[in-house]
Amino acid sequence: MVEMLGLRTPLVRLSLVAVICSYVAAGLILDPLEVGPLRQTAGIGGSVLLAVALVAAASGGEDPLRRRAVAAAAVLGPVGIALVWWHIPVGPAAWVRPTAPLTVYAVVVIVLILRGRVRAAWAAFGAMSVVGFIAWAAWGWEPAVAVPPVLKLLVAAVPATLMMMFARPLLQFVHVLDQRELQAAAQDAALAATLDQRRCRAAEFDAEVRPFLERVAGGERFDAVSVERARLLEHRLRDTVRGRGWREPRVDSAVAEARARGVTVHLFDDRVRAHDAGCDANGVVHDELVARLAETDAGTVTARILPEGRGSVATVTVSAGDRVRRRVCRTFGDGGLSWRDDSGGAPGSGAPPERSEDADGGRGAGRPGR
Repeated sequence: MVEMLGLRTPLVRLSLVAVICSYVAAGLILDPLEVGPLRQTAGIGGSVLLAVALVAAASGGEDPLRRRAVAAAAVLGPVGIALVWWHIPVGPAAWVRPTAPLTVYAVVVIVLILRGRVRAAWAAFGAMSVVGFIAWAAWGWEPAVAVPPVLKLLVAAVPATLMMMFARPLLQFVHVLDQRELQAAAQDAALAATLDQRRCRAAEFDAEVRPFLERVAGGERFDAVSVERARLLEHRLRDTVRGRGWREPRVDSAVAEARARGVTVHLFDDRVRAHDAGCDANGVVHDELVARLAETDAGTVTARILPEGRGSVATVTVSAGDRVRRRVCRTFGDGGLSWRDDSGGAPGSGAPPERSEDADGGRGAGRPGR
C-alpha cells in the first residue's frame, strides 16, 4: 500500500522537508515575541516535537504504520502544539502564529490516515480540540483565535478520511489482481518449460531410439556392441523418469561408465514434487554417488533420494556378493549435509535404522512401484 500510494518516493519526502522548512521560515519572518526564556524554550521544544511527529508518521514502509510511530505522531504532535501555543502571548496580533503549527500537524494527520491509522488520526484531532479548549479557557485566548485552527485541521482530516474509505479497498483489490497476474505468468512459464522439456525428451528419444526401432523393423540382427548400447540407453531413459533428481552431466557420465563395466545401477527419486529435482545446490549428494560409482567394479549400486520428513536426504547402497555398504545423507541443524555409514541399526551403530530396500534396488517396504 505504501508503494502504491507513492509515500516512499523522493518527491513526497522532499515535500515533507519543505513543510518543516516553511514552518521555520514563517517563524523567522514574523516579528520576534517578547517572552521570557521559559516560554521561548517551550516554543522551540514544541516545534521540535512537531518535526519528530512528522518524521514518525512518514517513517518505515509498513501498512498500516507500526504502533510506536503512530503513538509518537499522535501524542507528540498535540503536546508540541500545546507548548507552541502556550509560549505565544495573548493579544490581537497573535492570531497568525497559532495557524502555523496546526498546518504542520494537519499534514501529520493526513499521513496517518493514508498509512491506515484513521482512528489514531481522529484521536489526535480530539486531543487538538482539547488543546484549543484549554487555550480559550485557561490561557485567555479569544474563540476567534483558538477555534479556526482546529476547524482547519477538521477540514483537512474529513476529505482524507472519505478518500481513503474508498481508495484503500480499491488499491487492495488492484494488489490482488497483480498477484493473480503474477501467479498466472508463473504458471504459463512453468507450462512452457514443461512443454520445452517434453519436446527435448521427444527429440532425444527420436534421435537415439528411432535407429534401433528401424533396425528391428528391417529385420536386422544386432551384434554384442549394439545390444550393450541398447541396454544402456534403456537404463538412461528409465533414469529420466524414476530418478530425475540424479540427472546431472557428471552423474550421467559416472553412471554410464559404471554400467559399461558391468555394474548394475538403480537410481530412484521418491519425492512427490517435481520442482524438488534441483535440490542438490552444493553437490554434496551427487558427489557421494559419483565417488561410490568410481570405486565399484562389480555388483549393484542403488541410489535413492528420500521424501521430505524422513530425517535423511538420500541413501547409496553398494552390494557386492555378501558385502553390503550403505551410506546415508542427513541434514544438520544449520542445514548442512553429511554422509555417514549406516548398518541398519546393528549394535555399535549410531545411526537409526532406515526403511529397508530390496536387493535389486527396488522400492522400500510398503511403497508401491512406479
